[in-house]
Amino acid sequence: MFIGYFTERPYQDPEAGFFGATGAPIKDLTLSNDVYSPELGAHLYNRYLDEKIYAEEMGFDGLMLNEHHSTPFCMGGAMNVEASILARITKKAKIVLMGNILPIWDDPLWLVEQLAMIDLISHGRLVSGWVRGTGRESVAHNSPPPYNWERFKEAHEFIVKAWSEPGPFRWEGKHYQYRHVNPRVR
Repeated sequence: MFIGYFTERPYQDPEAGFFGATGAPIKDLTLSNDVYSPELGAHLYNRYLDEKIYAEEMGFDGLMLNEHHSTPFCMGGAMNVEASILARITKKAKIVLMGNILPIWDDPLWLVEQLAMIDLISHGRLVSGWVRGTGRESVAHNSPPPYNWERFKEAHEFIVKAWSEPGPFRWEGKHYQYRHVNPRVR
């Protein structure tokens, strides 16, 4: 049995209510970023990392991270940054990414290299999942929603090949093109 620790990591202000500085629950994703406090944000990021460290100490098998953009419900807009921190400061628990939003990555080769580095630093504890994301995330990252599935499939095929086949090789896809693929870290 695998028991993982997961939380959405919301932006929450305990002094002013569950979310934001308005004192009222947020019912909509159009909340202005004017309510964001850098001081509170720094506190929350560190708190959520401390929770993951504590979860490992309590014996959880995995520390699970997800990623959403332009929403106060999940502060994890850079899940791979959090994963790299956890790779270095934890020792046993798997680091489970649920997952990178492939259609919004304009350079999946960069993702290949980032995740390989995290896996090496963690001594093989990275478990990487992939998602398509929401329409809102596609629009926010200027990734055309009608091509979401195509971009997801092509990026996934590219990543698997970059991690499993020797390079160098060339990739000429519909959405991604590389003249020379030969990642040193895999």
